[in-house]
Amino acid sequence: MTKLFPSKQLNILIKIIFLTYTSLSAQESKLNSLIHIIENSSKYDKEKKAEIDSIRTILKKTKKIDLLSLYHLNTEMFYRYKVFQRDSAFYYGIQAKNLAYQLNNKSFIANANMNLADICVSSGMYKEALDFLEPSKIDEKNSNYDAFYYGILGRCYGDMAEYSNTPYFNKQYLDLAHIYRERALLLTEDGSFFHYFLKAFNKSKDGKLHESLSDFNALLKKNNQPHDQALVHYMLGELHQQLGENDIAITHFTDAVISDIKTATKESLAIIKLSELLFKKGDLNKASILIKKANEDASFYGAQQRKIQVGAILPLVEQEILKIVEKEKQRIYWQYIIVSSFLVFAICFVLIIYYQFRKLKKAKKIIADAHKNLKRINKQLISVNEKIKLQNIEIKQVNKQLSEANKIKEEYLGLFFTQYDMVYEKFNSFMTTIKNQIEEEHYDKVKRTISGYNLKREKEKLLENFDTAFINLFPNFINEFNFLMKEECKIKLEKEQFLTKELRIYALIRLGITQNEIIAQILGYSVNSIYAFKTKIRNNSIVKKDDFDQKLLKNTTLKL
Repeated sequence: MTKLFPSKQLNILIKIIFLTYTSLSAQESKLNSLIHIIENSSKYDKEKKAEIDSIRTILKKTKKIDLLSLYHLNTEMFYRYKVFQRDSAFYYGIQAKNLAYQLNNKSFIANANMNLADICVSSGMYKEALDFLEPSKIDEKNSNYDAFYYGILGRCYGDMAEYSNTPYFNKQYLDLAHIYRERALLLTEDGSFFHYFLKAFNKSKDGKLHESLSDFNALLKKNNQPHDQALVHYMLGELHQQLGENDIAITHFTDAVISDIKTATKESLAIIKLSELLFKKGDLNKASILIKKANEDASFYGAQQRKIQVGAILPLVEQEILKIVEKEKQRIYWQYIIVSSFLVFAICFVLIIYYQFRKLKKAKKIIADAHKNLKRINKQLISVNEKIKLQNIEIKQVNKQLSEANKIKEEYLGLFFTQYDMVYEKFNSFMTTIKNQIEEEHYDKVKRTISGYNLKREKEKLLENFDTAFINLFPNFINEFNFLMKEECKIKLEKEQFLTKELRIYALIRLGITQNEIIAQILGYSVNSIYAFKTKIRNNSIVKKDDFDQKLLKNTTLKL
């Protein structure tokens, strides 16, 4: 291989730096444009509402006996609300279904049920979605179903697998999702957007990331509808994120969010993904704006799973912002001290020079006046020194209070239970109160609020509640656990005593939480500690180490 000369190496390095700078500059420009679009998002919402109102006006004027027109208008209202507001979409979907029954049209009934199932999946209501599809599923072998029917089933089971922590059900859901997506692909029209999208999507789910990436890039170049283009950008962003190419993922997620906002799409995952990536990148300002917008959209639309996803990120962003505010406050305190000291010394210096100059000009009178002025200056200096001492005392008190507040945060802000709605609501309320008090500059209230929040006790209560609930579900768990242990290693609990660390670990495993990282996060230990506890228990068991977990799961019985 021919070696490059230093000048050639330098040129290549300059080109790489230039391309990197250009890419980052374009990305920053696009993100700034997105922030501007978010600030003016109400304009797009008004346009959406105007479209809906025009159809609603026609619907109100339509005669009640014209069932066919009423069915089509209610269906159109459903499609307008589908990605805008769940409750309204569901209402018009139900109206369309009732009209389909009045018309006694099986095709209309099936379409209405599929529409309702589709909106239920978007809202995280998977059981309800399957219930709406059940009438069609009964006669599935004797009917011709289009890609929409199987597409909904594939999406429903795919989402269920994503939220299932039990490996047994997770595998079942993934297998069903794969089967239904393949059926849907066979029924799509070749050359249609849905055909290309589903084909590339199925490849991504089968682990063929590079093939899927190539297909989605090809699809991106086609003349797609804005909402369809947003879906392609989202999938490209997710694929690049899985491949570790976060900067490219940010660009695609940004394009997806821009399109979603312009089309007034409130059911969006792209904005959550983008805010998460920006948070990890350290861009807290934009991440905060995006996650707040995502929270507003999730609340407006009514998607519970989106609220949970937002709830996992929003407190982290707010916590980082709070830390920055605390650091800035300390910096201002020290800046105030330095500036005040400098001004005091500068004033004294100017006054001394001034009175010395007058003393040279006016002899005894100036000397006498200077003497009087010096006494006055001394008094002023004493007064200033006293003020500085008082300020120092106040600053020491504030620093002490801040230190105590930081200690409370470090000691009591434990692990955050994202799956527990009550804890989420309480913590969200806590963060909102602090933010409002800081904005209103009620720092005393901030200190009182922080001091009054005993997170350590909350965590203990959660663990105690967990122990109580678990023993209630598995009253024989301790005996069944000890049955697998050597006699000298059996765990004995006193009356009213809660579970030990080891018992809690295997209690979580019994509930289906098998990953060490998740167990460590819940109990507040390191992953290495969890591994050590499990190894210790397995070494002291009477069964083979590799069989202990399965034996315990098999032998423990649920309360009837």
